[in-house]
Amino acid sequence: MVALETAAQPLVILAQAMLFVKLKVVADMVSLCSRVALKAWLIALYPSHAIWAYCVGHAVSSALLVVIYYGTLLWHPALDRDQLALTWSFFKQGLLKQLLTEGERYLMTAFHLLDFSEQGLYDVVANLGSLAARFLFQPIEENAYVYFSRTVERGKPVSAAAGRVLHDLLRAMSLLGLVAVTFGWSYSHLLLRLYGGALLAAGPAVSLLRAQCAYVLLLAVNGVLECYTFAVMRQEQINGYNRKMVLLSVIFVISTGIFTRLFGGVGFILANCVNMLTRIYVCYRFVAGLPLEPAVSVPPLLGLRPPAAVAAALVTAGLLAAGSESRLYPSSAAAHVAVGALCGAAVVAAAVYSEPRLLQAARERVGDKLKRS
Repeated sequence: MVALETAAQPLVILAQAMLFVKLKVVADMVSLCSRVALKAWLIALYPSHAIWAYCVGHAVSSALLVVIYYGTLLWHPALDRDQLALTWSFFKQGLLKQLLTEGERYLMTAFHLLDFSEQGLYDVVANLGSLAARFLFQPIEENAYVYFSRTVERGKPVSAAAGRVLHDLLRAMSLLGLVAVTFGWSYSHLLLRLYGGALLAAGPAVSLLRAQCAYVLLLAVNGVLECYTFAVMRQEQINGYNRKMVLLSVIFVISTGIFTRLFGGVGFILANCVNMLTRIYVCYRFVAGLPLEPAVSVPPLLGLRPPAAVAAALVTAGLLAAGSESRLYPSSAAAHVAVGALCGAAVVAAAVYSEPRLLQAARERVGDKLKRS
């Protein structure tokens, strides 16, 4: 199953680069529907073999994905050596990023840093905390990379259009991450209680989810920075970045061992935060060193700095939500939620007041989708 999906990935990336959006939608829809239908049918026939049905469903859907992409985008035997070398650099980078992204799970399993109950609790909280990354950040990052790869020339100065888009994306993603941190601290217990009951909320899961909220902020910023960085890097710069990734992998392994012994399961999330901070630092230094075209009026990296009104609203909302948790929750969960809703509305109002251009861009985007539909 993994081998089949990996075989389809080069053509998935090619289809994204060529803006074959309909192909991606159709392929994902056919793959998902076939997987669900086949698993349901097999489980209905063989209820005692649910795991087998799950594996067969995923394998068949992965095979369909390969057939659809290879059947639509016929492979051409001619190879561009420059593109092949660039692809090889990205392949090595992908292996290192896989280690940095999923490394804590490998370490957790190989060295038994946590017992099985702690591993299960960590997985539950990590999956819950990564919902924003999977359903919100990932589509934005994919589309951002497609945009940058088609509008930016490698090795050229930052254009006004690309700089404005990068600035707006950094501003939007950093604000979303700051909202997650602001409200995640005071509402983690309530969310876990609603999600898994009082037993889940009574253990260390609250601390795990609070740490995960900080990790979400770093994920949001790093995703956009890496999208732009990889879109403008030349091959020799990518190779240099890969060498830095080896050092980052060593730092990640060391920090995982230290933090896990000190903080238990929370240590894995703290190690991931250190990993993301180092990757953000590398990309930030690279983007900051790029020359800007004269038409660029605002440096793109200033998008990481929230407006003063939004920062004040976030700090005030965080303090009010924390006070609400200590005084109103859990005796009056509804009042605690009401305080959070009011604070959230105040943050949104401050963002709309401070960022009218982002609001206008969102309106235009929604309007374009409505016209197309």
